[in-house]
Amino acid sequence: MANVSAMLTALGDPTRQAIFERLSHGPLAVGQLAGALPVSRPAVSQHLRVLKDVGLVFDRQEGTRRLYQVDPEGLAQLRAHLDAFWARSLAAFANRTRELNTVDTIVDAVRREVVVDVAAPAAFEIFTADMTSWWPAAHHIGSAPIQEIVIEPRIGGRWFTRHEDGTETDTGLVTAWEPPGLFAVTWQIGADWKFHPDLVTTVTVRFTPDGPDRTRVVLEHSGLDAYAADAAAMRETFEADGAWTATLAAFAARAAR
Repeated sequence: MANVSAMLTALGDPTRQAIFERLSHGPLAVGQLAGALPVSRPAVSQHLRVLKDVGLVFDRQEGTRRLYQVDPEGLAQLRAHLDAFWARSLAAFANRTRELNTVDTIVDAVRREVVVDVAAPAAFEIFTADMTSWWPAAHHIGSAPIQEIVIEPRIGGRWFTRHEDGTETDTGLVTAWEPPGLFAVTWQIGADWKFHPDLVTTVTVRFTPDGPDRTRVVLEHSGLDAYAADAAAMRETFEADGAWTATLAAFAARAAR
């Protein structure tokens, strides 16, 4: 199998990206691909040859047609490389953010805690994998009600909301994932309650055993200086009873069930 560098180079071509994306939905013949793209059949065949050479697709004969599909082994190798890249990048970013918060913080972090009558592994699972069941319904930035809230369980994973109209809104990315004791995510929603890729604050949640089948859950929202002129006002917003206090209360009520 070709190395990941060759795969990335192959996918640097927009047409090959489009072909690979279409194949991710299932096997297709050259004619089907050419019919959906503004390129000729010979050109599609050449692009497929490149993707096949680097290990991203393979072909098989089915009757009179030759079908092409994504090579799961090559895709897994590419994903592992990208996951490792983002893990290193996000870890470095998180470390730098903590350094800046330690040295230059003007606006204090918001800290809330609650004790729930479940063991730490269960508390961690409810908080991260079952957030849809307890997150306050009004707490979203989408144009439609919440259908599902997802935290992808890995460093670099997305924290996002899928809405009932099929749209998705991002909240942030996972920067630490240490079940059942701790996870951290970026909160990248601005004072205008829209997602901002260049705005990064951090929400860290710790799960500490507090006796048999009891867990102390501590949530800290830090890095609020990133809001600049809006920092003090946003801290007041997060300090209010309807913000993280209400969110943890909803989590505790779910854990009690």
